This record gives sequence, structure tokens and C-alpha cells, in this order.
Amino acid sequence: MDQEKRSIKTKNNILRAAAECFAEYGFEVTDVNKICKKVGLTKGAFYHHFSSKQDLFLELLDGWINKVANQLDSVHLESKDTLKILINITEKIQPVFEEVDSQLPLFLELYIKAIWEPELKKVIIKSYQKFLDFFTDIIEKGIKEGSIKQVCAEDVAKILFSITIGLLIQGLLNPLGTDWGDLAKKSFMLLLK
Repeated sequence: MDQEKRSIKTKNNILRAAAECFAEYGFEVTDVNKICKKVGLTKGAFYHHFSSKQDLFLELLDGWINKVANQLDSVHLESKDTLKILINITEKIQPVFEEVDSQLPLFLELYIKAIWEPELKKVIIKSYQKFLDFFTDIIEKGIKEGSIKQVCAEDVAKILFSITIGLLIQGLLNPLGTDWGDLAKKSFMLLLK
């Protein structure tokens, strides 16, 4: 295996080990030593690939956001009815949320941490804005085609994001409390129909 492939493999192993540590211990308790021990590498190898624990976590977050974005893009292509696209989004992204289920509390922890850390806040706001732009565009399209009632698309996009975060928190606290995907669909319908 050439050096570039080894480097990519090592970086992916660090990311995988870090995701497991973060899920088990949380962001604050997990340190670089725990990650290195889990993956069987030195701190030097860690810092060759990542400048900090936060840098590593942001890469994990970016990967997760890209998975969600890819799922959202695939929903966008499947239908011409914009309201149906928004309703079906919950089904499409559910597997992504299930895949990272153990990491969801960690992402929420990071959002809270961003309140006090300006650099982290910039990164979080950038990813948040991607989702707002995506939903705003879809809602505006639905308004033009008549499948969505006349609303302020940007405000509704913010409300949809808020509903999503709220449902994630409730789902984490009480996973068997209801069918959270179905409740998300009902919320979208109440807001947009």
C-alpha cells in the first residue's frame, strides 16, 4: 500500500475510533489519548492528521451533514410535487439519523458548545445555513407551484429546523414515546398545507 493510501486509512481509523469514543464518553471527557489508545496510534500520528480534537470532531460533523445533504438531494429528484418532497424527507433521512444515533447527543452537545466558542459557532452556523438555504429553496418552489400555501419561506425553513431538533431531542429522551418520523410528517403538513 502506498503512503497516500496508508495515510487515508489511518485518518479514517482515527475518525472511526473518535466517533466511538465520543459516543461512549461525550466530547468533553474524550481526550486525544483515549482516541489514540483506541486506534493504536501515537499522539504524533493523531496530530499529523488533525490539528485538534475539535478539528477532528468538525470533520465527523461535516461527514454527517454531507450524508444528510445527499439524502435530501435524492428526495428532491424523486418527485415533482414539492410538498410531497418535504413530507418524504423524513423517511429519507431517518436511516442517516439511525446510523449516527449514538452520536446525536454529541452533535447536540456541540451545538450548545458553539454558543460560547466563536470559531466553532462560525462552523455550526455555516452548516445550519446550508440546511436553511436548501429548505427555503424547496418551500419557495412549492409556493410558486401552488402545493404549499403562501408563507415566508425563510421563516418556515427555520421552523422546520427547530421542529427537527426538537423531535431529535424528544426521540433521544423517549425513543418509544411515539413514531417520531410520523410526527415529523404531521408537523410538516400542519405548517405547510
